[in-house]
Amino acid sequence: MESGSTMTDGHIVVSMTGASGAGFGFQLIEGLSDKDRKISLIVNTGSLSILRSERGMTREDLARSADEVIDDIEIDHELASGSNGFDHMIICPCTTSTASKIASGIGDTLTTRTASVALKERRGLILAIRETPLSTPVLRSLYDLSSWGVIVMPISPSYYNGERSVHDLQVRFSGRILDLLGIDNDRVGRYSPEGGG
Repeated sequence: MESGSTMTDGHIVVSMTGASGAGFGFQLIEGLSDKDRKISLIVNTGSLSILRSERGMTREDLARSADEVIDDIEIDHELASGSNGFDHMIICPCTTSTASKIASGIGDTLTTRTASVALKERRGLILAIRETPLSTPVLRSLYDLSSWGVIVMPISPSYYNGERSVHDLQVRFSGRILDLLGIDNDRVGRYSPEGGG
């Protein structure tokens, strides 16, 4: 996002954990970056390594679409306190380990601490889980999180709009997250029984 761009009151936190599918997280922040909202992006060494491996991209590439890029080890960052506001948090892609820690109240990283803030302050929290199959302990954790108002959104993109590449699937999926945030977008192919989106 260009410096000096006008912001609305919206503040969205995105975290990319060390799960495969880093392109889904990248497409999400790309989709958010033109919506005049503040975007705080949390990354760790795993997510940066996977982004480089899967997409040939660096932290600097991410910084072009986010207002700030924060290391997950910075657990004393202002986002870790409920006294600092944000509207929504999306973890995409989200490891099952991260989800299980959040469900257990463990705040050992900036991501899990910020998610704990989202839970206790009743702010929007979306977890884009990227793993299969799911173990019983993880399913129990996801059930608990869902019962507490968290949106559990496995990375399971649609295939009914003629998507021709992984990139297309990532763009469509990011649009579904924007839908959940109430953000108008043209990234989602809308289902029609006649076909063609």
